[in-house]
Amino acid sequence: MLSDEVAPLSEPPRLKAQKKYKKTIILVVYIIFVVLVSLGVNNYIIYKWYKDTRLKYEDTFLRIQTIAEENDNLLSKNKTITYEYNMLEEQFKQIVAQNEQINTMLDQIKNRNYELMEQNKQLEEQNRELSQDNIELQNSLKKAASVGIKPQSYTEFEGISSRGAVDRGKYLGKFLGTAYTPCSSECGNDLGITNSGQPIIPGVSIAIDKEYWPFGTIFYIKGLGYAVAMDTGSAIKGKNRFDFAVFDKNFAYKLGSDYWDVYLVKMGNGKVEDISL
Repeated sequence: MLSDEVAPLSEPPRLKAQKKYKKTIILVVYIIFVVLVSLGVNNYIIYKWYKDTRLKYEDTFLRIQTIAEENDNLLSKNKTITYEYNMLEEQFKQIVAQNEQINTMLDQIKNRNYELMEQNKQLEEQNRELSQDNIELQNSLKKAASVGIKPQSYTEFEGISSRGAVDRGKYLGKFLGTAYTPCSSECGNDLGITNSGQPIIPGVSIAIDKEYWPFGTIFYIKGLGYAVAMDTGSAIKGKNRFDFAVFDKNFAYKLGSDYWDVYLVKMGNGKVEDISL
């Protein structure tokens, strides 16, 4: 039996070369494919990185732009606030200055009010004293009227009777007062001349102790009015003693001996004719 198998023959060199070429082409194609795939993957990675980077950049840029705008707004607001603060500071200074002026005016008003209150107290005191004087003067006039003496009987003394307000002067205290008339039995003569050389003025002239009160001294005697030291008397001794000149003996007896509140209006200089208030 013949065998159908034929022993393999060696391939020709051309066929081998073709196979080798094919393998080389396949390898090259594979390498190119791998390279292309690698390039595609790399390009995708690069593109994605670029895209992400761009998004981040744009986001960062927008943030920076927003921050810049906010900063501009803050600067603008800061300028506005600074301007308003300066205005408020100026207004505050004006208010402080006005407040100082108001405080000064209030102090002046308080001082003026205090002065007015003091003046009011003085006026009230004067009114009170005038009321007391009026009461005592009315009592004196009643005594005068009881013996038939009218107010017109008193002689006005220039410089005193024309005074519009009571000027009491300094309070000296209570003096023991009596009354006398310009007659020989009381003055030693009927001339009606005082030891000062001036005529007796009933209702004004008083006798005093010259050791304490010089002629021309003006007193205010509560209930009798103003009086001028013009005379002396043997019984008139001491600082707190006077004798009041009146017209009528009955009135002198009516006044009697009593204590009177006496004020020093002006100290005399020894001359009655030089009296001026």
